[in-house]
Amino acid sequence: MALERVNYNFTYPSYSQFFNDVLGTMSETWRDLEPMQKTPQGWMSTVKRYGVVTWKDIFYAVFLALLWTALRSVVTLYILKPIAIASTLGKKETRKAPESAWKLLFYSCTWSYSIYILFFTTHNYFYDAPSTFYGWRSGAEVPSEIYIAYMVQFSFYIHSVYATLFVDVWRKDSVVMLAHHFVTMLLIGFSYIFRFTNVGVLILFLHDITDILLEGTKLAVYYKTKGGWWYAVCDTISTIGFILFGVAWYVFRLYWYPLKAMYAAGYVSQMVTRDIAFYHFFNGLLWILLAMNVYWFMFIVNMAYKVLTGKANEVDDTREYEAFNDGNGKTKKME
Repeated sequence: MALERVNYNFTYPSYSQFFNDVLGTMSETWRDLEPMQKTPQGWMSTVKRYGVVTWKDIFYAVFLALLWTALRSVVTLYILKPIAIASTLGKKETRKAPESAWKLLFYSCTWSYSIYILFFTTHNYFYDAPSTFYGWRSGAEVPSEIYIAYMVQFSFYIHSVYATLFVDVWRKDSVVMLAHHFVTMLLIGFSYIFRFTNVGVLILFLHDITDILLEGTKLAVYYKTKGGWWYAVCDTISTIGFILFGVAWYVFRLYWYPLKAMYAAGYVSQMVTRDIAFYHFFNGLLWILLAMNVYWFMFIVNMAYKVLTGKANEVDDTREYEAFNDGNGKTKKME
């Protein structure tokens, strides 16, 4: 019998309970599937039966993706790049600063909008994540405020694939970044088609905050190249930013994300109803995203280790190809 409500709070589950409940439920429900449901033909049948997307949705996504690309080009050319040039940064920093400034502006806006949805409307999913699946049904109408968030985010990740390949500075993790963009697009797209939008907006909220801190900290690092008092001020800002970034990454992406969003999607959803469409595919993508979060957290831990042990002179982006070893165990930056 499907449950209408689940007694639940977020002092529970522990990590061990999370792994046990979610992986156990995924394994059990996978065994219960008919053989046909595990084939590509079965998946296509599920998409046709439960998936809902309109030509209007596709038009908005493509139009906004083109708009983001055009808007970034204009804003960079006429605002962000002139500011970077006028700031007399280093040559490489002058190129990279507009990229970080653009992302900082975008993610600040989207995270602020997510705060509005989760804390100033009736969508109380941060405090009550299990309710993201109460009353789920295929083809349900998506609230307008969540629909806007979805169209904006999905279209931006389409733009981001293009930007990573042809606009942004290429880094050691750019391939993983591309994979992240595709996984995110699949998550946003399929969660919209199958109406998992409630948990989707919670996942977006839990991830955007770290991008704000990352890009803000990178800008502080770039502005240290101005020297003088700029170096002292920006060095302090970048150090504080790095600490906040690391803490936020763990709390939002490695604690709240699995114990709130993934637990609701992987376990609570099946306690509410066993009719969730594409349950295994959607949760598989969530696990891939968690693995990427762990992968990038290793960069953060690596940078923290180098700073604490004196192997790095200052906070820097360890993903950059420009970083090299000077032969004395010290990480330097190419001039």
